[in-house]
Amino acid sequence: MTAAAALLLAILIWASNSIMVKVVLREIDPLTLTWLRFLLAALVYVPYTAATWRRAPRYTPRERVLLVGAGLALVPAFSLTLYWALIYTSVANTALVRMTEPAWVLLLGALLLGERATRRQVAGLALALAGTAALVLGRRPDGGGAHDALGIGFMIANSLAWVSYILCFKDLLRRHRVTQVTVHAALAGTAALLLVTGPTHAAEVARAAAAMSPLAWTLVIGMALIVTIGSNQLFSYGLQRVTAGAAAAYSYLTPILAALLAWIFLGEPITIAVVVCGAAIGTGVYLVNRA
Repeated sequence: MTAAAALLLAILIWASNSIMVKVVLREIDPLTLTWLRFLLAALVYVPYTAATWRRAPRYTPRERVLLVGAGLALVPAFSLTLYWALIYTSVANTALVRMTEPAWVLLLGALLLGERATRRQVAGLALALAGTAALVLGRRPDGGGAHDALGIGFMIANSLAWVSYILCFKDLLRRHRVTQVTVHAALAGTAALLLVTGPTHAAEVARAAAAMSPLAWTLVIGMALIVTIGSNQLFSYGLQRVTAGAAAAYSYLTPILAALLAWIFLGEPITIAVVVCGAAIGTGVYLVNRA
């Protein structure tokens, strides 16, 4: 498989993830979906960890803290905010907000680390955030604008969770392999989720899982094995063979593919507001990255 094919397939899987989530959330709540998705992924992750534990470098105390932070950002924070966002707003809106993540990295770097930004980056940040604000403030004729604003708010939190995961993740990669960190962070986040919510929600999750349709189970299994595990391996394969900038460029296809898939399978309209806001966000992120 070529790097381009691997990257395109990973992006297609990521774009289709929101469609699958939308369908599954018609039957179960976000917490149940998070439980099932990562418990199924753990069926692969736990044997992998057991088989490679002795060969893997040991984590320092500082790295353990980062690993737990990455796990918390990935499993409960990232997953739950994404699912809540998809309850309240469209797939296209969530995909557009996802594009702003480089702008959030720039903003957090300036606020927390004192990093200086160029004028072009500041202009790109302002444009990307203005496009996001336009999505939040827009109102649909059917009165669904308030729900859109809530969903986009959850999606902004989702982007911040992903940025937090990446910051912890990158630090851990100084001494550890990508697959090792990915697996261990997911297991740490899953363990934390189960410890916190298990005593109060385990029975409810079990009842909801037992009532799921075969279609919902098929989609959840697909999310666990194909989206959570397969797409990350495909993207890592492509990333090892092309530059980081070239790999990142493929991610700009995600909102386009997500909007098209939502239109085909869910009947979500592609509105002028989505196109205009998407153009503003895309241009802003381009300026941030080019600088």
